[in-house]
Amino acid sequence: MYLGLIIKESLESIDFLQDNRIVVLKEDIWEVGSRAVDWQPKEWTAIYVEGADKDLGDLATAISCSILEKWYANLSNPTIEYVIFRKKIFAYEKGDGETKQKAKMYAKDIGVPEHQLDW
Repeated sequence: MYLGLIIKESLESIDFLQDNRIVVLKEDIWEVGSRAVDWQPKEWTAIYVEGADKDLGDLATAISCSILEKWYANLSNPTIEYVIFRKKIFAYEKGDGETKQKAKMYAKDIGVPEHQLDW
């Protein structure tokens, strides 16, 4: 099984969440205050999802097509981490610091605030 966290405000559309292969576990409202930057809302809706490992790639692609610039989402199973940006996906074995660093550098390059690179 994979688990994931997606910020609702980071998406152009949440239509992909209607796919019956994706289970929305819960939603939380986060008051992010000063952790948000000027182009982000001060309140975020965190959507926690899970599903079968065989569907992980499909969900990552769906998120990548829907997520806004300067945002990312995370999905993982016990061995693989996915960091998903607009039309760009990093998938790497847990513990692969080199690819993780490449994902963080990409995030910085597209404008994700440094203090939000905490995966």
